[in-house]
Amino acid sequence: MVSKLGNMFSSKIKCFKIKGHKIVGCLILGYTALLSGCSVLSGNIDYMLVGSGTVQGNELWVTKMTFDDRWGMPPGSLGCCPLSAGKTSSISDIPFPKKLSVTWTDISQNRIYFGEVTIDSKKGTAFTKNMPPYTYNNGEKNMDPNPYLMVEFGENGEIGVWVASAAYPDYIDRVITQVGAGQAQWRAVPEDD
Repeated sequence: MVSKLGNMFSSKIKCFKIKGHKIVGCLILGYTALLSGCSVLSGNIDYMLVGSGTVQGNELWVTKMTFDDRWGMPPGSLGCCPLSAGKTSSISDIPFPKKLSVTWTDISQNRIYFGEVTIDSKKGTAFTKNMPPYTYNNGEKNMDPNPYLMVEFGENGEIGVWVASAAYPDYIDRVITQVGAGQAQWRAVPEDD
């Protein structure tokens, strides 16, 4: 990323050497890119929290949650809270994902679910750039919300991918939109010998 930034500055410096009246615009663009980090140049999401949820009582063990075959959430148990971020991990300076691959086990159904979902990354990126402030339950306002990317698991293998301005549905002025949906396949949990 440093080389891209350096290349941008060198090309802008040449620009102002040739055309002196563009010096202010070139310097402003350069300082904006420098202060905002590499995500300005790449279109990446600066910072996002990733979480997951399912309906109350649907105890799951998520073994794989990978976005774009590159990064993901650590596996673990999941047991509640639809359209809430639940346990989260954070990511930064990456493009909004285009694909989710997921595998989970529902012991109560004796099933292992697996599937892939296409994510509308253009819709997700646009959403993260235009999130309004929201208000916590205590009345305090969050004027600079971070996006939450949430994966929701249905009772019968449904997969939903959402992006929201806040972690929980009861925050006032929270906005949320679905950016992907799919249906997982399943196979029976192998019996112990």
